[in-house]
Formats: sequence, C-alpha cells, structure tokens
Amino acid sequence: MKQKIVRRASALVLAGCLLAGAALPAFAASAKEEVIYANLDASGTVTGVYAVNSFAVQAGDTVTDHGSYTAVRNMTTTDPLEHSGDTVTAAVAEDGKLYYEGTMDTATALPWLVKLTYTLDGAEIAPEELGGKSGALAIRLQVSRNPACTGDFFDQYALQVTMTLDTDRAQNIVADGATMANVGSNKQLSYILLPGSDSDVTVTADVTDFAMNAISLNGVKLRLNFGLDGADLTGMLDRLQSGSVQLDDGANALADGIAQAGLDTLNGKSGELTGGSAKVKAALTQMQTALNGVSASTDQLTTLLDASTQIQNGIARLDAGAAQLDEQVSYDAYKAILKENGLDLDQLKDGNAKAMEQLEQLARVMPQLKDVILLLKGSSANIDAMETYLNTVHDGVAQLHAGSSTLNSQYGQFDAGVRQLANALTGMLGNLSVLTDGVNQLASRYGQLDSGLNAYTDGVAQLKAGVQQLTDGAAQLTAGTGELRSNVSGIDMGDQLDSLLAGLNGSSEVESFTSAENTDVSAVQFALQTVAIEAPAPAAEPEAAPVALTFWQKLLKLFGLYKG
Repeated sequence: MKQKIVRRASALVLAGCLLAGAALPAFAASAKEEVIYANLDASGTVTGVYAVNSFAVQAGDTVTDHGSYTAVRNMTTTDPLEHSGDTVTAAVAEDGKLYYEGTMDTATALPWLVKLTYTLDGAEIAPEELGGKSGALAIRLQVSRNPACTGDFFDQYALQVTMTLDTDRAQNIVADGATMANVGSNKQLSYILLPGSDSDVTVTADVTDFAMNAISLNGVKLRLNFGLDGADLTGMLDRLQSGSVQLDDGANALADGIAQAGLDTLNGKSGELTGGSAKVKAALTQMQTALNGVSASTDQLTTLLDASTQIQNGIARLDAGAAQLDEQVSYDAYKAILKENGLDLDQLKDGNAKAMEQLEQLARVMPQLKDVILLLKGSSANIDAMETYLNTVHDGVAQLHAGSSTLNSQYGQFDAGVRQLANALTGMLGNLSVLTDGVNQLASRYGQLDSGLNAYTDGVAQLKAGVQQLTDGAAQLTAGTGELRSNVSGIDMGDQLDSLLAGLNGSSEVESFTSAENTDVSAVQFALQTVAIEAPAPAAEPEAAPVALTFWQKLLKLFGLYKG
C-alpha cells in the first residue's frame, strides 16, 4: 500500500512538472528544467553523465546557463552554442523550446551510490560472465547516499527502480517488497525508494540462458503534502501511553479484586457446613435409635438444636459470601473497578479503534507503527475476551447465589421445624410413639438435605477452580498490559515524526544539479540506466568444404545433369 501511495505521488509530481512547463509564459526564457542522465555498467559503476537542459523561449532571447561540461550540443537547431568555462550562452532565433545537452565528467558525484551483485548457484559471478548462464540466480541491489554529492537531492528525491525479466528465461521469481507487473512475456519489478533512505533488495529466480534488459533508476523530487501535523500524532501517542498505563493499573486492580472476592473463605467454610450437617445427621440417627429403643433425652435435643443453629449460621455466611461474589465477579464490576482507577473501558475501546484507524494510514509509510497497531488490537481483544469470560463466570456465580439463597430460606423453615419439634418433644416425651414417627421422618428427609449440602459444597469447590482460572487469566492480562505499558512508554517519536513529515512533504524550492549559479530552476529529474546483460550469440555453423569434381562431373554439371 505504501508503494502505491508513493508511486501515485511520484506520478503526480511528474505530472505537475510537465504542467508547470506547459503553463510558462512565452514572452521570455522560462525557468530551466534539467534531466540528468547517467550510464552505469552492470555492476552499478558510472560510465557517463549527461545533462539535458530545456527552456521555453522567444525569438531574440539570449539564454545564459551554467554547468561544468566537457562538451555541449544544441539539440534544437544547428546553431552553435557559446561555451566558455562554466557558462553556456545561446542566441534564440525562433519561438519554442530550446534543448541543449552538456556532457559532464564521469567522476561527477550523483546523489546515489548504486551497487549490483550477482550470485549464481551460491557463487558470486561477474555480470560480464552471466549472459547465457543457467541456474539459481540472485541479484542484489544496494542503493545508498553518496557523501561526495553536494545538495539535498538524496533527502528530497524519491527513486523508482525498474527491473525487467524475460519469463522465458527466468522462472520462480521472488522479489520481496517489489510491485510486479506483466508486460507481454516479461515480468516488470518496480521498487520505490523514499528520500533519505538506503535500500538493499534481492531478486531471486531460476534462469535458463540468462539475459536481462537494462535496469533503470529514475529520481524525482517527492512532494506528497500529507497535511499531517506532528503535534497531533505525538498527542495520539501520548494518549496511547496514558491509556496503556490506566489499562495496566486497572488490570492489576482486577487481579487484586479477584483475590479479595472471598471465595477462599467461602470454600473454607464448606468444611464447617458439611461437618455441622454430619453432626445433625448423626444426632438425628442417634435420636432415632434412642427413640426406637424407647429412650429420649433433652441433652440430645440440645445437641440437635445447637447443630441446627451451626448449620443455619454456616448457610447464612455461605449465602452472604455468594452474594458478595455475585456482586464482585462480573464484567460490570470489572469496568467499575477500572473506572475507579481512572480507566473507562468503553472510551478506551473507542479510542483504540480510532487510533488504529489513524495509525493504519500512517503505517503505510511508517512500518514501525504496525507493532503499535498490533498492541492496540491485542488490548481490544483482551477487553472483549475478559468481558465474555467474566459474564460466563458471573452466570455461574448467580446460579450459585440463587441456590444458596434457596438453601438459606429452606433451611430456615427446616430449622423452625426442628425447634418446633424440640419444643414439642420437651413437652411430649410421654408421647414416644408420635415422637418416634416424627423423628424417623425427619431423619429420612435430612439424609436428602445432607446429600444436597455435600453436592453444594462440591459445586463451591468447582467454582473456586473456575475462579482460579479467572485469576490466572487476570495474571496473563496484567502481564500483557504490563508489556504494552512498557513498550508504549518507550515510544518517543516527536523528532522522528517531524523529520519524516518534513522529508515526505519536501520543500518547494528546486536546486540545480548542474550549477549553484542556476537559481531559476523549475524541475530536476534523474535517469540512471545500466547496460543490458546479453546472452552470447550462437556460434555459426562451419560451411562445408567444397567437393572436388572429376572431369566428367564438371561436364555433366555444365549441362545441368550433375546430381551431386
């Protein structure tokens, strides 16, 4: 996507240069345009540099230009040019365009250093020896700043690199980062190198009888004019950093809240509950045995009442603990805890979505921001996953609370019955037959209640195991938010953003490459091209040696009768 943006921007700049040239007035020599041509050998070494200068002129104008040339040539007419030192003067005889070519020294420093390296079957090979070869080929192109070149061309000009491979000679082409296009039977590979950036790319292919057209590198001044404000972008990053801190603090608060939810205490009370229930069951069994043995004692009734009270209190504490757990373990409670710590999850998710939308546009030219986008997506995914998990756990806790409330209510009725029975037994010890029947019925029903209590405490243990998973998930969340907090807090891109935006927007002033004395320049372009790599021509078949004819064969041949 970034390459498409740059290519479109390059096309717009080129179109702007052409339109600017077309819109110039005809009454005087226009601002000049320069196209710098450079011939390279197949390794990237410069073998020739030429400048083509153009002006829109009127008859009678005198054009004066500057440049360090070894030779000059009028490309419009046969009129000679005056060339003295670094000054070129032309007298214009008619309206139109004036073009002249200046041959520059081969040692002229271009903005870019170009190096091409070829490897065949793992061994480096000179390009002069590569034509006609077959095997696994790797072409490495390295482009870097030329420190010997004056001016800011390297920082202001984008470079489009085009390489063309014949698919009849090259298969299984791999070119990471390149835009591929089919041009007839050829595969055209294009790279866009942004201003101020070195580049190192490799193209691989399986080749047969290899040959390749020239590689072209075209430089044009890049003016994308994004209209971006570095202060807005740094403000977004500041908000991302602040939000990550709040998210991390909220996740830690969630982990602390789960630890304080009281489920361990609730599970610890299960032993008291089942132990008390066992005592009640044992007391009922003992009373049943005693009554069946025609024996009754107020001490046994006291034990029964004390045990029932213990169970009633245990169930009440269990119900209170379940209510507390129902209130605390939920996504709404989690959001409330985070909000108390300064983080509104709904706002954070909306902020993440907006930040990702804006950063994804910027990531087209700043790949390093993709890590930040991934972190934002991870943050939103963590929030959604925690909402799903907490809602699921809350449903289970709500069922547990409903069960404990029902148990508390039913056991209150049961305890009231026990106390009524104890009061009746106290005053009715003589009526042992009725008492025995009542106790037998009570013992039978309490066996069911005791089984239910044991099943309930088993459920509490399972819930504790589930909440332990929640605790582990919260720990993972705090680890993830901690990593997000650590990574985001280290981002300080204020100066980098200002520098990048300045490089992409470019400056409006155009600097002459041929001479600093040329101050009225509307456009400068660069066109670099390597030589082609050609396959050797097939060897000519040797001509057959003439056959010596006998006298009779020569005579037959003279009359057209010889068949040899």
